Amino acid sequence: MKRDSFIIALSCALFNTGILYLLSFIFPFSLSAGILLVMAISCFTSVYIIYYIVVGQKLRKITTILSKESQLENPSLSALEEDITRLLRERKEELEKIEKLERHRREFLGNVSHEMKTPLFHIQGYVSTLSENNIDDPELYKRYLDRTDKSIERLIRILEDLDTISQLETKEFSDEMEPFDIVELCREVLESEELDAENKNISLLLKNEQPKMAVIGDRFRIRQVLLNLVVNSIRYGKKDGETSINLKNNSDSIIIEVADNGIGIGPEHLSRLFERFYRVDKGRSREQGGTGLGLSIVKHILEAHHQTIKVMSTLGAGSVFSFHLKKGPHHSSFSTQ
Repeated sequence: MKRDSFIIALSCALFNTGILYLLSFIFPFSLSAGILLVMAISCFTSVYIIYYIVVGQKLRKITTILSKESQLENPSLSALEEDITRLLRERKEELEKIEKLERHRREFLGNVSHEMKTPLFHIQGYVSTLSENNIDDPELYKRYLDRTDKSIERLIRILEDLDTISQLETKEFSDEMEPFDIVELCREVLESEELDAENKNISLLLKNEQPKMAVIGDRFRIRQVLLNLVVNSIRYGKKDGETSINLKNNSDSIIIEVADNGIGIGPEHLSRLFERFYRVDKGRSREQGGTGLGLSIVKHILEAHHQTIKVMSTLGAGSVFSFHLKKGPHHSSFSTQ
């Protein structure tokens, strides 16, 4: 704006000065150079000020109007840009999820293959040895048959656990949500594992605030949850250690904790602890007879109850697994199926 005003004013000043200079030759009057310079400067200043004020105001009004019109049109363009950005972001997130699922699928297939291949190879080896060699030693013969039987049992457990997870994921099982006494169920689970606990001199304790505590859920499935957690606690617990089930009252739920003072779990393993076939110590887990699916089953069962499993663990000090169950009505007729 200022540049345009300057050029126009300068042009007017030069034009007027030139006209005056030509008139001095036509008409008999004298015109000194000083007068011409003063007139030129006056003309330049006048034109510059008039143009800048008058024309500038008009241009500013036009610019303001155009700016407002542009602002009225821009929201649609801005909204379109936001939609495109959002769609691109969603597309990227979908691709990342697909890649993650594909990676988990490959890991799962690899783990299934490995877990099933190990007992199958053992069965094949023992059966081949028995069939191809004339073993006269009855004790050795029986030992090979016992090992074959253990490998078959391990294979059956893996298939049963896979079938359980499949049922839980596809919701093909029937949720029998009804009130039952969680104290009684915890006693049943601890009593069923007394022999294994005695072999490692591990104390089994039930710590409950009331003699009877009603919760609502699928009793059979919750028994699976407690059994898996207690078995893991004993399996990876320290000799002369302790495993306890702690029942605590909450406002509208009962908090169930399975705690031990065992070997604990490193923090780097906690985020993947409930994945299928994930093992903290792979060699030790297989030696203990685990399928690697127990905690995954726990997670799926509790999700079917609209609950989550939480874990706190310190390496070398022990672990605490906890979850909530909705409180049931306070009456004496609990399910004991």
